[in-house]
Amino acid sequence: MGDVTIAGRKLEHFHIAAFFRSREEEYEVLRSHIREGIDAGEKAIHICDPRLKHDHLQHLERMGVPISDCLRTGQLEVMGWNDAYLKEGRFDGDSMMALLEEAVMTSRAEGFSRVRMMGHMEWALENRPGIDRFIEYEFRVNQLLNRLRQPAVCVYDLNRFNGSDVMDVLRSHPYALVDGVVRENPYYVPYEQLLGTATRDKHS
Repeated sequence: MGDVTIAGRKLEHFHIAAFFRSREEEYEVLRSHIREGIDAGEKAIHICDPRLKHDHLQHLERMGVPISDCLRTGQLEVMGWNDAYLKEGRFDGDSMMALLEEAVMTSRAEGFSRVRMMGHMEWALENRPGIDRFIEYEFRVNQLLNRLRQPAVCVYDLNRFNGSDVMDVLRSHPYALVDGVVRENPYYVPYEQLLGTATRDKHS
């Protein structure tokens, strides 16, 4: 398998928080990452607002992804939040991690060498059961992605998430993409360290 790059940088870790101020900026910056995977014959799993699935596919088509062929062969799978993060109307981190692992195992069985995942994260702003544990999930999914060795980009709209939310997101992602540039994230806290802090707080 070749390298995974995003915004011109080779990834050393598999979990990236990508911050954008517009959908146009998002698709322009992520174009090379998405096309790189498609052109290499890798599987692409994208999770978005179910109301914007058609719009998402149109953006992919404009960047040169042959969406009809990719959908037909299963190389591209576009899911709505209701089929993933908010299945059965609630968020369950364990179920979501199981879904990701199953998707990777199934894709490998289908002959795909790698799965590139991308998720739009505005679902976390909805008032649904379990949403309060979404940042904990973001921390935990690092371990899963490292074990599976599959890259995932979590897309955040800076017009929707406030400063406190953004800081929580930064703490849970080793890499951040801001203003079109990927950087190793200095605010990142490994989950093991976070657990240690929580334990110390409990006993202090």
